[in-house]
Amino acid sequence: MIPEASKAKLEEKSQEELIAIIEELLAEIERLRNKRINSGNSSQAPSRDFKSDKPKRHRRHKKVGAKVGHEKAERALVENPNKVIDVWVETCENCHANLLDQVPVRTIRRQVTELPEIKAVVIETRQYEVCCPCCGQRQRGKLPKGLEAGRQFGPRWEALVTSLHHEHHFGFERIWVLW
Repeated sequence: MIPEASKAKLEEKSQEELIAIIEELLAEIERLRNKRINSGNSSQAPSRDFKSDKPKRHRRHKKVGAKVGHEKAERALVENPNKVIDVWVETCENCHANLLDQVPVRTIRRQVTELPEIKAVVIETRQYEVCCPCCGQRQRGKLPKGLEAGRQFGPRWEALVTSLHHEHHFGFERIWVLW
């Protein structure tokens, strides 16, 4: 749609001038079609920019691990482990001879540190109620602190759930799956 003022100007031009204007406009259209869109000239994110014109960086292939001749660092073995598993050689892999009666030439010790299995401890309170023989009033035994009536979880359990929920951002559904 061409405005009336522009139409009037175009009607005054000669055919050669109109052809020149059309050629300029076609060249502009071609230039805009071939222009690469990037984050500098559009709203495109920089991560979407075309990067083939940049030379690729070659990464050095460094050897992984400890350097040759370094001092070995190991965790010291615990003298009194909680559990010891003796692994004896029963038979020779080569000739299948019985080796259970042989004295070991060498003992190789390895230790694995593991967390104990977490298992909930259920504490049941039995609060007894008796009638006083003097006044006839019923009396109940006093419940220990932290195990009051109406409480379903102990203070440590509540502290753990609170920590997981508020400090570590676990949802309650995810916490209940753990137990």
